[in-house]
Amino acid sequence: MTCKDIPVECCRCKYKHKESERVPKPDLKFRGLSKLVCPRCGAHSYYDLQPMVAWCWASGLIEIGETVPDGAIKFAHGPKSNLKVVLETVARHGKGASEGKLIVPGIPEAESQRAAADALQAFMDWAGKGRFVQKNGVVFSSKEV
Repeated sequence: MTCKDIPVECCRCKYKHKESERVPKPDLKFRGLSKLVCPRCGAHSYYDLQPMVAWCWASGLIEIGETVPDGAIKFAHGPKSNLKVVLETVARHGKGASEGKLIVPGIPEAESQRAAADALQAFMDWAGKGRFVQKNGVVFSSKEV
């Protein structure tokens, strides 16, 4: 998938298309320049629908990317623009040394690997029930897409 062939959705009319299908429109602010807009309604803002996965490490640290690295546990997948927003809503925000990072609640406090696995499963069950999550295409599951 090239940079211009990522799936996108128009913020205004919700038309799903590829970034390469966007059409150039002259920019009124800067003469001689153009911007790419929705082929249906002409809006310039869009959501990135590229499929992404979320995983966590044994420490509970959450990361997002295209593929899960060795040693990490996949727990969610969905469109790039929605996955990050949902995770920022349901995960714990780090403090101190882990400030700016997302953490699975209960894992850092777990006294054993079994307790950490139970905390991850409880988090997935709780987060996956939200109507907001299901509506935006984010799925909390360790199964492959």
